[in-house]
Amino acid sequence: MDNVTIRPWREADRPRLIELWREGFSDSDDYIRAYHAMFLKPERCMVAEADGKVVSAMYIMNGPLMFPPSGQSLTTAYTYALATDSAYRGRGIGTAVYKACVAEAGKWSHAVCVMPGEQAMYGFYEKAAGCVPVSYIREAFLGPAEITGVPREEAVSISAGEYYLRRKALLRGRPYAVMGPELLSLESQHMRRFGGSMLDLNGDIAAVELDGDTCRVLELLAPEGDWADVLASVAARFPAERYEVRTPLFYPGPGKARPFVLGTLGPDVREPLPDELWWGFAFD
Repeated sequence: MDNVTIRPWREADRPRLIELWREGFSDSDDYIRAYHAMFLKPERCMVAEADGKVVSAMYIMNGPLMFPPSGQSLTTAYTYALATDSAYRGRGIGTAVYKACVAEAGKWSHAVCVMPGEQAMYGFYEKAAGCVPVSYIREAFLGPAEITGVPREEAVSISAGEYYLRRKALLRGRPYAVMGPELLSLESQHMRRFGGSMLDLNGDIAAVELDGDTCRVLELLAPEGDWADVLASVAARFPAERYEVRTPLFYPGPGKARPFVLGTLGPDVREPLPDELWWGFAFD
C-alpha cells in the first residue's frame, strides 16, 4: 500500500469512477449516471489514488430505516459498488477503501451495511470491519416443475411509488427496512433493464428481474401463506428454466435461511437485531 492515498472523491474523478464501475459490474452507463445523479454527493464516495490515478472506489448512501421489534428506529448507511482496477488488486487497497467508508458513514448512522455480491465475499467484509449479519433471507432455487401453486389473476406491473405504498402496508408491524420511493425508482429502472418488473399479485407483491433463463424473484411478500399461488402467478408472467425466490423469515416461503446483509453496528444500537429482520432487494 505504499504511495496509495485514501480520500473522498472529487468532481474531477467522475469519469474515472464510471470506468471503474463499468469494469467491475455489468451495469449500463445510463444506470451508473442515474445513480451518480441521485446519490453521488460530497463525502459519499471514498477512493484510493495511486500512480496519479484513482484505482479503487466505493460509494456511501443513506440506507433504509430499520425497525427492529424494540421500536427503535435505526438509521443506516449503505456501502455499495466496491471496485478496484484489476492491475491493483490483491494489495489490500479495496479493504482500505471499505474501512474508510465505514469510518465516514459511522459518523452519522447507527449501522453501516453492505450486501456482498457473492457468498465468498461475506468473509472479506466480516474480516475487514467486523461486520455481523443484520438481515437474513429465505432462499429457494426451483425448476418449473417444482412450482405447484395455482396462478391467481394476471400479475400486473405497478409503479415504484405504488410498490412503495403496498410494501409499507404489508410489512407494517414487522422488523424490516423501509425502502424509500427514490431508491425504489432507481431499482425499478434496473429491473426493467433486465426484463423484470415490480408486480401486484392480487394484493401481494413481488419484485422480479431476469437473467438469461433465470427468473430472480428478489422479494416476494405473501403474508397470508399462499406464496405457492403467488409464485405460480409470477411464473405464468415470466416463464423461465430456473427460479430464485427470496422471502422474509416471518412469512411462509420455500427454501433455506442464510445471511443477506452485513453491518457494522454503532454504540447506540441498544440490542442485537433479530435474524428475521427483512432488508429486501435494493442494490443487490
